[in-house]
Amino acid sequence: MRLEMVRFSFGVFALLVPSVVGAQDSTRNPCEGAPTVVEMRRCMSRSLQAAERDLQRYLEEARRRAANRALLDSVQTAWNQYRDLACRAAGGERNRAKPAVVGCLLDLTRRRIRELYEHYLRPSDTALPQPRP
Repeated sequence: MRLEMVRFSFGVFALLVPSVVGAQDSTRNPCEGAPTVVEMRRCMSRSLQAAERDLQRYLEEARRRAANRALLDSVQTAWNQYRDLACRAAGGERNRAKPAVVGCLLDLTRRRIRELYEHYLRPSDTALPQPRP
């Protein structure tokens, strides 16, 4: 009986490990494999531009559903200032193209998309997908 339980546990473990590893790989930074620093910067810049486009889509949808659009716009303006200052401080310079700064901007932008979805869009019928963690 005990041997059967060990075999069953091992079998379940063997089936789950590939899916967990695959899930971890899907959240990896797509720019990690860039062969040069220049390619890394280009990739990070493209990723940030895409995230900022997504942020605008989610923000527009949140504005349509917000009870007080002016307040949401004020919050977004304050968030933009926070993001830029926090990332500038994290990068140690004003250079927005520095990889640490771009990575910070990308991370905070993705977090803001999730916040907009969770606080404004989740309970409603929206065609926008739930953002990835």
